[in-house]
Amino acid sequence: MEDSAQILPRDKLLRDNFTPAESLLFSVILIMASMISWIGDPRSFWLLGSLLIIGCLTPFLLKTHEHTHPFFVDLLWPKFWICTAPAWTLLLQFLLGLFQNPLSITSIGDLPMHTVAPISLWRPTSAVNSSAWVTMFGFCASYLMVASLYIVPKSRAFFERLFPWLCFGAVLVAIFGYIQKGLGLTSPLLTPGTGHLDFFAFFPYDGHWAAFATLWCCTCIALALLSTRYDDSPDFIQSIGPWYLTGGALLGASGFLVHAQIPAAILLFTLSIMLLIVAANFLANSKDVHRKSIATCSGLIASLSFAGGIYRMFQENTFASDAAALRIAAFDMFKANPIFGWGIDSYQNLLPFYADDRLLGKHTERASSDLLQILAEFGLFGGLIIVGFLFVFIYRYIRGPHNVHLTNHLLIGCGAVLLLSLCDSPFMSPAVFFSFCTIMFSALRWAEISRNKVDEVDAARPQLVTHESKRRLPFFNTHYQEEEK
Repeated sequence: MEDSAQILPRDKLLRDNFTPAESLLFSVILIMASMISWIGDPRSFWLLGSLLIIGCLTPFLLKTHEHTHPFFVDLLWPKFWICTAPAWTLLLQFLLGLFQNPLSITSIGDLPMHTVAPISLWRPTSAVNSSAWVTMFGFCASYLMVASLYIVPKSRAFFERLFPWLCFGAVLVAIFGYIQKGLGLTSPLLTPGTGHLDFFAFFPYDGHWAAFATLWCCTCIALALLSTRYDDSPDFIQSIGPWYLTGGALLGASGFLVHAQIPAAILLFTLSIMLLIVAANFLANSKDVHRKSIATCSGLIASLSFAGGIYRMFQENTFASDAAALRIAAFDMFKANPIFGWGIDSYQNLLPFYADDRLLGKHTERASSDLLQILAEFGLFGGLIIVGFLFVFIYRYIRGPHNVHLTNHLLIGCGAVLLLSLCDSPFMSPAVFFSFCTIMFSALRWAEISRNKVDEVDAARPQLVTHESKRRLPFFNTHYQEEEK
């Protein structure tokens, strides 16, 4: 941690106090987090429309940041355009695809029949209905706002104040889920659900809850570990750390109640990994008087969680055959239109043309694999943009000094959800998408702030010699041949 004793009180206040842009971003993120946690329906028009409206405030936020930031922010707009390039590119692909919709309706007698017309593989396609634009613009707008977490915060104090509220909200939703299971309710709250019992709290599909809980379980336990690394931190039992640890355990233990097999297993494995990190930290680095007791308890719960994950992983899955058929259908869609895909939310519209007999009569929106879903809906072009963006940012962090503990712990949760996306559909949920982007950008920004001086984080490399064309006084740096007149 940075030695605060070497910083003048006035400089510390300047560093840690919120600017108007930070205050606005802090409030907006809390509002968005509340909405996505309590409105669990993935395709709620109220939720996506609200995210779209809030995301439109991003230019205003960045201009406020540009005019009120106390330090140099030369890299503000380059960072913004680089971070948000995937959203703009996919949005443009979606808009161009509206000019080529292969779906049409043909009437045979009085019976309407859907048909797929031939298409050009070299042009984007949007085999979607009229509601797809709300999904596309809502996700892109929320991404633009969340990307500001990688640009606006000027010190770690911002995240030290933001994350407690976000973790508290996630744990509160988990408590509602436990109460809901205890009361034996037959449908999720505030949403009609799917008609099945695989729900948790406000999430109609508990696999989405498992991904959401994975992210915030890691965040809670990471903050518990962070509280032990402050120079003035008291004993762990007397600090805020046990509350974070309890919250992370509550989120992780919900994996025992989740019906979705693989998401539940990944959630339990993640809880086990994080608790083992806690145990290793107290045994190796801590001088806490209760370090052995804390390490022992963490190790025992980690073992129980790992055993639960193993059990859930090999538990009989009655949905396995349907999931395999959905993935095969998604891959067949990709092969039929490999370059640009069929457009966002086109999978459910085209599934009847590619599904086998096992899926006839079943309404399914996802391919049971976000990776195959992305290939089917965005093609190689969109898939490479999404995957390439993640690779570049993680590679940029790994290439430098990557011993920032909080960042590493937060990225464990992000990695677990990415692993889950290979065999489930966590990113269909706005709650998971928002949480993933929030934690990833916050982790990378925390690392960037930790490595640089606060007034040099967003400053461009200084130009010591100004070009002569920009000088007000004559300046000659070459041989000058004087001529007499």
